[in-house]
Amino acid sequence: MPPGPVPAREAGADAERRWLGHGVALRPSSPDGIGHDIVFTESTGGRDLARVEGGENLAQDLAVALLTAPGTDPFHLRFGFDGLQVLTQGLTPPMALEMLRLSVLRTVSVDTRVAEVLDLTLTETVAGSRRWEVNVVLRTVLGDVLRSTIGEVAADG
Repeated sequence: MPPGPVPAREAGADAERRWLGHGVALRPSSPDGIGHDIVFTESTGGRDLARVEGGENLAQDLAVALLTAPGTDPFHLRFGFDGLQVLTQGLTPPMALEMLRLSVLRTVSVDTRVAEVLDLTLTETVAGSRRWEVNVVLRTVLGDVLRSTIGEVAADG
């Protein structure tokens, strides 16, 4: 969690690392994007953990949030995506899609590093598949605009 309001004089890579975070790089572990593996890099001393920071870290964290059920992280109970709840409500397909979009919006906007969600679209990956790519445009607490495909949501049940 960011330490408070961003000072006007702070800018650049150090500010991004401080306010948007840094962490271990992850990559999808399967073609459907469910689950992630740690990424390693080769260095002169052997293998090391690959790292991400700034906007890349924020986008990765949001992607992980879409794969995490809410309440499963004991240190951050608000973290996670509750889109599966939509499947139990017996909604029409257009209403279910809108409810999924709202669930994604809640997941993205609850992150304290996100100042404003400017646009959020769900694009069907294959017609009739009930799987949607999540594209987001947001303003970070640093005032930067971040455009990213943060993952995929499904209503396959």
